[in-house]
Amino acid sequence: MLAEALDRFGLWDHLPVEQRRAAFADVATGCYPLDFDLLYEQVEFCADGENLSEGGVERFLASLAPALVRHGVSLQVEPVEFSAPDVGDYVVSINGLRCVVWRGVECQDGSDTWTMATTRPLAVVNQLLEDAAASPVRAHTLYAGGNDGLVLLLNPGIAEAMRASGLFPDHEVPALAKGDVPS
Repeated sequence: MLAEALDRFGLWDHLPVEQRRAAFADVATGCYPLDFDLLYEQVEFCADGENLSEGGVERFLASLAPALVRHGVSLQVEPVEFSAPDVGDYVVSINGLRCVVWRGVECQDGSDTWTMATTRPLAVVNQLLEDAAASPVRAHTLYAGGNDGLVLLLNPGIAEAMRASGLFPDHEVPALAKGDVPS
């Protein structure tokens, strides 16, 4: 049933027919569905929280841009402010929306700036995807804030089907990227 749900929600739509069938069969026999080799740079992207926190948000979003265009969003990302944590904030503009990646005070109070640097910009991307209404795909994360963080552009039904299956621990199910989005 899980393989059918993942297929219905389009996890393997980007694959040639034979690879889709093989991926479906793998999941039907109990394999983990998010096969990095099949999803890399189409659905799944590396998101090193440390790199993002240290000024890499613009570069990371540029790497996502070609995939987002396929889903109706053209990204324009510009740096606004990047200061040392004890001096100021890290802020970018995403399609004219101001995104506070982290505030200096958050760095000083021990907040998880690596996770913030991953999820806050992706929350803005999700708002842009929702506004475009061209695709049901949204940005999800796995291991957000870690050096091995991943971003997956998925229909939310995929994560819901994985969670509902009860086959995977919560940390192995993609989470919708959420955060403060300017209005």
